[in-house]
Amino acid sequence: MVLFDVSKYEVPDPKSVDIDKTKYNVGVFLSAYLPARTRVGQPREPKVTSSFSLIPPSTVNENQGEAEQILIQNEEALEEFEYLHDLFIKGFSVIQHPFKPDITTRRKRIFYDRYILGYSVYVTAERNHISEDLVSQEATKAIIQFASALELLKFR
Repeated sequence: MVLFDVSKYEVPDPKSVDIDKTKYNVGVFLSAYLPARTRVGQPREPKVTSSFSLIPPSTVNENQGEAEQILIQNEEALEEFEYLHDLFIKGFSVIQHPFKPDITTRRKRIFYDRYILGYSVYVTAERNHISEDLVSQEATKAIIQFASALELLKFR
């Protein structure tokens, strides 16, 4: 009996992943998640620390609505937000480098800049003082890790 099954936790080789379809799937997820944040009074982008750890969202103000219908809508929106936010946390937390925390931080920053803030490869490279090639490589690794955690990967 194996104590740790590596195959259960391996991130697939980028060459075996259909990156365009995977990006599409992540885009659909983010298109649901980011507006769900604003519907419950959160900022569109999740807040992160300087080391790119997620900051938990503040509690939603319970005194937002006066009518019962508004309360029901807020409750439904809150349930959807909590569900999607839990998935986002799951995906964002697996963006890692196994041995180098500084690369983990860089990879998370690149994911955040590219896919949450929507910056181009060039702008992301400038903001992080790295080459555009490195941004592309790290963005691909980050999106594969994120998509793998949420079972959004598509293979060739």
